[in-house]
Formats: sequence, C-alpha cells, structure tokens
Amino acid sequence: MKFASSLLSLASLSSLVLAETHHFQWNATYLTENPDGLAEVSDIVGCNGAYPWPTINVTKGDRVVIDLYNGLGVANTSIHFHGLFQHHNNKMDGVPGLTQCEIPPGESFTYNFTVPDQVGTFWYHSHSKGQYMDGMRGAFIISDPENPYAGKYDEEKVIELSEWYHDNITTLTESFLNVFNPTGAEPIPQTLLMNGYMNGTLDVEPDKTYLLRIINVGGFVSQYFSVEDHNLTIVAVDGVYVEPNETEVIYITVAQRYDVLLKTKKDMSRNYAMMQLTDMTMLDTPTIITANVTNNLQYDALNGWPEEIGVDIEEFFDDFWLTPVHDYETYDDFDHQITIDVVMDNLNNGINYAFFNNITYVAPKVPALGTVLSAPNDTVSLQ
Repeated sequence: MKFASSLLSLASLSSLVLAETHHFQWNATYLTENPDGLAEVSDIVGCNGAYPWPTINVTKGDRVVIDLYNGLGVANTSIHFHGLFQHHNNKMDGVPGLTQCEIPPGESFTYNFTVPDQVGTFWYHSHSKGQYMDGMRGAFIISDPENPYAGKYDEEKVIELSEWYHDNITTLTESFLNVFNPTGAEPIPQTLLMNGYMNGTLDVEPDKTYLLRIINVGGFVSQYFSVEDHNLTIVAVDGVYVEPNETEVIYITVAQRYDVLLKTKKDMSRNYAMMQLTDMTMLDTPTIITANVTNNLQYDALNGWPEEIGVDIEEFFDDFWLTPVHDYETYDDFDHQITIDVVMDNLNNGINYAFFNNITYVAPKVPALGTVLSAPNDTVSLQ
C-alpha cells in the first residue's frame, strides 16, 4: 500500500513538473482592416496591433495566464473561454456582471487558470455585447497526451469559419432591436470568412493526413463545409472524441467545433476548392453579397485557384449519428418534466424579443455580481 501510494505521489509530482505556464500579454485596440476584400472596416478589434487574434496552444494540465489591457478607449471588454468548465475557478469564466466586472478602457485584468481535465478544440472570445463579432476571437487548442488518434495524422491545422458584416456590432444591434424591425429579422451578413479573411488558402503536402480543427466563430449563421474530392473523417466534436465517421459535408453551427481527418492525394497536379456555404434558411431576407465562398486547398501555388463547386446540402452529416469513444454515464428516466415554450413577440415598445414561457430577459439595474458583492453577508445565500 505504501509503495502504491508512493507511485501515485510520484506520478502526480511528475505531471506538475511537466506542466507548462503560458503567459500572454494582450492589448485590445481598434484597427482598420479589409477582411473580405470588399470594404475597409475601421473598428475591428485587434490584438497587439494585429488581426486576427492568435491561436492558444497548450497541453492538458498546463496553466494559462493572460494579461488583457483594454486599449479600446470607448468600450469595456472581457474574454470568455468557450467550452472550458472552469471547475472551482468560476471567476475566470469572463462573463461580465456575473463572474467578473468588465474591463474598462485603460485598465487590465489577468486571467489565470489551468486546464486539468479537458482536451480538444475550443475557442475564446469577448463576452461584452457581442464584441467578438468585430474580430475579438481566436482558437484555444488543448493537446492530449493520451489522444486515441495520435499517430493517425501528420499535422494539425486550425480552420476558423465565420460570417462577416461591414457594420460593427453596436450598429447591428441598434438596427436589430428596433421598432422599425418588428419581425425581428436578423442582420444580413455580407460574406463568409475562413481564418479571418475571405477566399483563404490552406497549404498542404501530398500523401499526408491532416487533423483539421474546424470552429464556427461566427455570431449567427450556420455553415456547410466541404472539400472538393476529399472525404472528411470526423473524430471529435466539441472536445469529445467520437468513433470515426466519414462524410463529404459537415454542417457546423455557431460555436460548434469539429475535428476531422483529411487525407491528401499523392498527385499534386492541382488544387482543390474548400467550400463554405451559408444556411440561407436562417435569413429572413437573403440579400447576402457572397453566400458561397471558395477557399483554396493548395498543393502547389503554381496550380492556380480552384474553381467553385456546388455543395450538396442534402448529404451533410448529422451529428446525432456520432458515438463517443469513451463511455459516459447516462441518466435514468426523469423524475419531473419541464416544458419550455419559445416564441418571438413584440413588447409595448414595438421591439421583437425572444420569450421563454411568456418571460423575456430584462437586464437587472444592478448586475448579479454587484448584488453579491454589495449585499450584507446574511442576505445572499451561496448554496
């Protein structure tokens, strides 16, 4: 027993020694960029004077420290790490008014946490009033020393998909929640982006297998994604390993993540189209400038740009068909059933809102975090 305990202690100590600390110092500022090549936008949120934001790469058990300075001048900001549980570390979750106070202009906040029990593809983004749609977002990748698919691919690549609007989120919100928009019609995007730009290029080498970490970092629109004459083998969804399942088209909703294996061809005589297609059924008035965007799976730059191809939306993969690699405990039949009716309706001010069981959200005058911090100790129960 003592010997076994000693081994466990050594194993725990070894994992602590091997864990790394990743320290980032970020300054959020406004930039002028032209992500889709159609219009310059002067209020894109960049990081340290650059756009798009960097990818964070860590290993399970590592510590992440981010010093975020708000250099926006006129807006508060924050960062939420999407999909991370933040067990016993709720104050690092980045939700303004609930787990932290927003970072005001000219001030800093340090995010400091470990990633002890999750692996896979995640992302981070501002959680302040839809600000991430103005560019403040990036991939957060947690490598797994016990990855069941290790050795089955040669290289990893991150693909961030999104729609793009020429107006900033403040303008979009004002036009959306407006008496002159009584039906609640959503803003119409101008186009689609891959890794921050329209018509992007992904360089590959022949006869290799790539793990593509695909993330929809958009604000509203779901997309179909396919690669011409290449199959996609799904191996993980939202940080959960699944049994391999092959498809030609995936349907990826906002915030969803797919890990897929892509085997390249031995012949590198041509490049292939990587297609993004907007789910047009989500838009009330389909006046999007570019709903079908062609990116370049590039074997050789001398081959030129691939031609656009159609995407068979009837063949997209339904993630209900997936089976987790590891067993998860399932719940027994429920004890009590709660029905939630979701409807859209107008308030007396003529603005359209979503309702759950005839109740819509109204922001409190004092945020929940402020109530907890300012109330007497015997007023608020934390249980």
